[in-house]
Amino acid sequence: MTDHATPPPPAPEAVAVPEDPAVPVVPEDPAVLAEQEARRTRRRKAAVRWSCAALVFALAGTGTALAVTAPERTDLPGLATASDGRYTFAPLTLPPLPAGKEAPDGKGRSPHHADLRYLLLPAPKEAGGSLTPPVFPAPTLGPTPSGSPTASPTPSASPTPSASATSLAPVSEFGQWAPCDAIAEEQQDAAKMRSLLLEDACRAATVREWTASDGTRTQIRLLRFGSFRESWDAFTALRGKANPKAAPDTRTTPHSDWDTVDGTIRTVMESTTAGPKGDPTARFAYVSASDILAVITMTNPSGVPTTPFRQVVTLQSDLLA
Repeated sequence: MTDHATPPPPAPEAVAVPEDPAVPVVPEDPAVLAEQEARRTRRRKAAVRWSCAALVFALAGTGTALAVTAPERTDLPGLATASDGRYTFAPLTLPPLPAGKEAPDGKGRSPHHADLRYLLLPAPKEAGGSLTPPVFPAPTLGPTPSGSPTASPTPSASPTPSASATSLAPVSEFGQWAPCDAIAEEQQDAAKMRSLLLEDACRAATVREWTASDGTRTQIRLLRFGSFRESWDAFTALRGKANPKAAPDTRTTPHSDWDTVDGTIRTVMESTTAGPKGDPTARFAYVSASDILAVITMTNPSGVPTTPFRQVVTLQSDLLA
């Protein structure tokens, strides 16, 4: 007997289930459809409202950011940085040079040819100074050199600005000529200072003074000599032997952390008398810049803060460098 494989049984055919004629197809309720459509409409409107609200908030935030960042921080109430005592000066501007003359080489040896009055640091805003950069008159060679420390420039030798330049920037706004030995009257030993000026032949001198709103009085003198050697000799003698009336007892103070100004050398001193807050009542700086010697004096019975003094000395050095 032969064994045969039994084939699998055939799959049952799908039997269609006839629809029950007794169960009718109920159409959608119009009220339900209307409610669904109204719900979708409300959702779209809510999405539009939220999108508009987000856009408004974004625009408002951008506008606020621009309003805060566009002005200077100091112009915003509550955000102004506390003042550290620095003065507000107009942008520094170097005066023009006479035709054929060159600017100092930055090494502290070549002479200055610019009008000495225009190399003085201008008064700050806190002392009634203008914040507009100066407009300089036509450049000239300046006063005729003189070996006498008492000689002041004659009118014929002084720079004569044109009428239009004078109307824009009177010379008095820059500085004034002064006798060389005017500085001697500020020393306890005036005769010694006059002798020094005679020995080194001071050629011309200028002065600028102001009193700031904090009560600090500033005086800057520029003395021009015939050469770097003469200016350096006066500088070393003054910083080592000067005895100003404003501070009978002084001491040299370190300033190694100050900004370095190429072409200048300075010595900083202060009085041993201090004000209520501990600041010295007088500070001095002697700056050598080629043929020019700058003497900066700041006094205040309440004390001269370090920050404005350092600022004035540095900016005046920049103008001479």
